Amino acid sequence: MNDKKTKILYCVTKSVYGGAQKYILELASALSKEDFDVAVATGGKGILIDKLTEKEIRTIPIPSIDRDIKFFKELKSFKEILDIFKKEKPDIVHLNSSKMGGIGALAGRIAGVKKIIFTAHGWPFNENRNWLSKSAIWFASFLTALLSTDVIVIDEEDFKQAKKFPFCGKKITLIHNGIKSFEFFGKEEARKILTEKIGQNPFKGKISVGTIAELHNNKGLKYGIEAISMLPWEIQQKISYIIIGEGEERKDLEQLIRQRRLEDKVFLPGFMDDAKKYLGAFDIFMFPSLKEGLPYALLEAGFASLPIITTKVGGIPDIIGDEKSEFIVEPKRSDELERVLLELIENKRVRDSLSKKNRENIIAKFTFEKMLAKTIKIYKN
Repeated sequence: MNDKKTKILYCVTKSVYGGAQKYILELASALSKEDFDVAVATGGKGILIDKLTEKEIRTIPIPSIDRDIKFFKELKSFKEILDIFKKEKPDIVHLNSSKMGGIGALAGRIAGVKKIIFTAHGWPFNENRNWLSKSAIWFASFLTALLSTDVIVIDEEDFKQAKKFPFCGKKITLIHNGIKSFEFFGKEEARKILTEKIGQNPFKGKISVGTIAELHNNKGLKYGIEAISMLPWEIQQKISYIIIGEGEERKDLEQLIRQRRLEDKVFLPGFMDDAKKYLGAFDIFMFPSLKEGLPYALLEAGFASLPIITTKVGGIPDIIGDEKSEFIVEPKRSDELERVLLELIENKRVRDSLSKKNRENIIAKFTFEKMLAKTIKIYKN
């Protein structure tokens, strides 16, 4: 029996509940309490803290850190993180999110942390920005990798990009996100709950298209809404589109829905805890993202046997298993989303075939057990 536990401190910028936060929660709660002493340092007072507390995982606040970059505030955040590292004396710091990666890797080096791991949940230089911003962000990402002792990437495209960082090639490891088997509501119950949440029945006699995503520009939700508006009028009468999630783009999306006169077809029920439980309500899952790592929402939709329409960004081709599939299109192409939506709406046989293929692919390649074993191997090396 190991007398000394390995002390791991997970760090993330925001305590909302997005992909990086889910990644931390799943890993932190799965590690053996006999072998690991685990804590999580994060900014804000979001849902992640509540979920960690439920799992009896200690949290450490970082008062000054947030997503926006402000020079003097970053200095304060850096000092807070450095002080936490000096006080906690972790054997491993596992950094998540781009901002935390940069600040945390430098603080870890100064504090003398032996193992500094950074997980890139999609490189930020792939976001839609001007070339100058992209260049600066690429350099910041390179410095983060350089200062870290290990870098985990979660998809093939990010792995190829990371291997091009000078002096960093041997640090890079590809570990796909994985999910546990989960139960979800049947169609009738899921639709009943969503109907109550929305305040009207969007399902009656209709094919339901669904998305689970933060209402953020990177998710490309406006292109999904535009695709719905481009469908022939008679097809529009046969469908509903429900986007589960909350975020900063709500007002803009609501305005777009009004402009396209889709109030009776597109619905934003807001945040719903453990949203994957409601996947059974949908006939088709649409994910029109502009920038991704390896999104849990798609893994869960595939596990729930849903046909998927999505975009060719980040690790999404890894999940779909065939990037030449006509149901994975270029980002920002509402017309292409409309085309493949129309085919799936009108062809149940194709929907059923995709459903089976997606579930088989997820169960074969993207299990949490594989992800956990590979991550622990890095912790112990």
